[in-house]
Amino acid sequence: MTQSWTVKNLIEFKNAQDVVVEGNIIENNWAAGQQGYSILFTPRNQSGTAPWSVVKNITIRSNIIRHVSAVFNISGWDNLAKTQQTQNIDIINNLVYDVSTAYHAPNQVANGWFAVMGAGPRDVTIEHNTVDNAGTIIIMMYAGTVPAGATTATLGFVLKNNLFRDNKYGLFGADIGEGAVELATYCPNAIVLGNTFAGSDPKQYPTGNDFPTIAQWLSTSLSNNAATDGTDIGVNVATLNAALAGASTPPPPPPPPPPSSGGSTPYGGRPAALPGTVQFENYDAGGSDVAYHDTTSGNAGGVYRSNSVDIQATTDTGGGYNVGWVVAGEWLNYTVSIAAAGTYSLDLRVASNGAGGTFHVAVDGVDKTGPITVPGTGGWQVWKTITKTGVSLPAGQHVLRFVMDGNGATGVIGNLNWFAVR
Repeated sequence: MTQSWTVKNLIEFKNAQDVVVEGNIIENNWAAGQQGYSILFTPRNQSGTAPWSVVKNITIRSNIIRHVSAVFNISGWDNLAKTQQTQNIDIINNLVYDVSTAYHAPNQVANGWFAVMGAGPRDVTIEHNTVDNAGTIIIMMYAGTVPAGATTATLGFVLKNNLFRDNKYGLFGADIGEGAVELATYCPNAIVLGNTFAGSDPKQYPTGNDFPTIAQWLSTSLSNNAATDGTDIGVNVATLNAALAGASTPPPPPPPPPPSSGGSTPYGGRPAALPGTVQFENYDAGGSDVAYHDTTSGNAGGVYRSNSVDIQATTDTGGGYNVGWVVAGEWLNYTVSIAAAGTYSLDLRVASNGAGGTFHVAVDGVDKTGPITVPGTGGWQVWKTITKTGVSLPAGQHVLRFVMDGNGATGVIGNLNWFAVR
């Protein structure tokens, strides 16, 4: 008797939460019956009876993935029935190689891609992976089918410190093209930083990434100590080997709570005069957890200042810069000199491509505003001035702290250009 086998997928998440896949060798599958993705994140409502189905809080960490036709398929929603949204997917410190178009069955083409992502998943992080794939695309993104009112974009996308080679297109968006145009359409406000895209055209990608030739990528170590955290770009081999030997990675410590008062010094050496206008990018000097707290390392925008606050050029009236990629748990200090005690209005110049999050303003550690919500303005560079009235401020030199409290539907608080006291 002749027996045949179809190994079309190796791991599928259809209704799963709080899962860690670590220290495994994941290998040997091909395109047959389906496209041959090794690991799928695709929420599925079984027979229309389980609308609560969700895929969230999944970590794929420190594994070897090899001898496969394609690797990851990440879908935000079930395209056939009601489910919850895919969110909080972390793909970190994996060694991925021999992803090949050769792994196919008759009439089933293997694409050799590292990942395909669409239908609006949220908060996907791909970091410190080494990937050698033979397909024409590293990551393909598409719109897909989402519920009414939901976005097809992937919000909160982070792509950092990965070692890739671009066989033809690199990051590619269906019906859009490669690089920055794809990110603007399918992953607005994404953090793409510290990656090696060997063979790619740097003009098509955000600054802050590396673009050696394929020959350089194969023969040299240009990525040593070049990651945003000071380590090598790509997989940490020692951490990978420890996981393969059975030593799991301890969870990261929680971020430190904000200190109750200042300790930072004014940017430029002189306190900002209030009433007046202050640019958000001119937060205090003093460093991390003194002048600011940011949940990610490196400046995602790569401009103006060289610490871990994310700053980008703005197209708002007057130009300059804005603070972007702002998320809950972060804060910024501003040393100010207030002319007289009194009750003031606080104007804030904000932008958000959808409903933003909330923050508050403290003076010397005391909340003076209560929660302030960033509204949807129609785009990350579509600016609106919002006002908080009745803000009581003391006279003299003080430290204003903008404390980011809760993310909005966009996965972030919003973009911040300037604030003014009047």
